[in-house]
Amino acid sequence: MIKKYWGLLFLIGLLYACDESRVYEDTIVLKKAYWLADSIKTFDFTIDNNKDYYNLLLSLRNGREYPHYNIYINYAILDSTNQVLDEELRNFQLFDQKTGYPFGNGSGNLYEHQFELLTEYQFPYNGDYKIRYEQYMRYDSLPEVYSIGVRVERVVN
Repeated sequence: MIKKYWGLLFLIGLLYACDESRVYEDTIVLKKAYWLADSIKTFDFTIDNNKDYYNLLLSLRNGREYPHYNIYINYAILDSTNQVLDEELRNFQLFDQKTGYPFGNGSGNLYEHQFELLTEYQFPYNGDYKIRYEQYMRYDSLPEVYSIGVRVERVVN
């Protein structure tokens, strides 16, 4: 039994280590699958080589009953002094507007999306950064949003 446990743990560690481009990845699960308008989601990460280029991706999980075909999200990248380095309001399509067919990976009620925020972005210096997300829909709370996340990956040539 213990050998199986260690074997499984080793396999999980090996799979995690194989993704050499990943610098940081995390997800916040939203309580009761609601994203409140005043709830800003923040992720902290460290860049150790500002000479490299990075891709920043937003990950989102939503339910089939999400009431809109899209979601507006304002993102901001801040440095360790909370100076905004990049900020933009983006519109992401979650469903086909005409057919209602869900985009993303999944089936049944849950769908996962990964959207590019920035490609080949170069951070100005080594150190700590954060990215924050705000939902910019016209409602106080968005139902059927299960999680929001970020992935920072080094561009590998």
